[in-house]
Amino acid sequence: MITAIIISGILVIFIIGFVQVYNRHNRFVKKIDFAGEYRNKFVEFANKYFKNYDRWSRSGNFDGEQYVWLTMNVSRIQNYLGTFGIMDYIAPFQTYKVSNYQIVINTLPKFRDGSIQDFDVTSVDDCMLRYIGHLEEYQKDTQRNLRNPIIWFREGFREILSIPIFILSWFGIISNRTLNSIKDSLIYKVISGLIALVTLVSGIVTIIVGYEQTLKFINKIVGNE
Repeated sequence: MITAIIISGILVIFIIGFVQVYNRHNRFVKKIDFAGEYRNKFVEFANKYFKNYDRWSRSGNFDGEQYVWLTMNVSRIQNYLGTFGIMDYIAPFQTYKVSNYQIVINTLPKFRDGSIQDFDVTSVDDCMLRYIGHLEEYQKDTQRNLRNPIIWFREGFREILSIPIFILSWFGIISNRTLNSIKDSLIYKVISGLIALVTLVSGIVTIIVGYEQTLKFINKIVGNE
């Protein structure tokens, strides 16, 4: 009976961990798809705009439908980009510098008012490419994790271990930001990883040699016999 409970518990942890790993991988896949779609639409929009661009009137072929889509989704892509989408901006022929300049959000309106420059377009494309490259590298890790049962167990155990923290967050005792900070902290990851390893090894040993023999061995170690 004890062995069956242990096996069931380990399987539950594996399943929870696999779901966590799969969901994380899936989130990166969706982010890559969205970033790729946004970049493709932006490049298409910019190319169409500059195809018949008149530098005297500072106007081009403005695709209103694409502009609406890009603008409606600009906050989402800017949030995804994070530090990849921020720079210290120096305007052409100007000496002042704008720190923490959000590249995509500030570039789009320039198409409407005619102040867009080649530098603005290449800055958007470059930050998008860097971001997509970063995601694709990270996706390789999540892809490998999908084939690693040890990672499943670690992530599943970490999720179960964080239940008390979730309860505190649910009752409003701690904020979601604090919750995420705890879960993402190195100390929490190390401690939960070590506990998960000990739990897995103990469970396997118990299954192999039996509960009674394992209990006797533990008693010997702690000096109860």
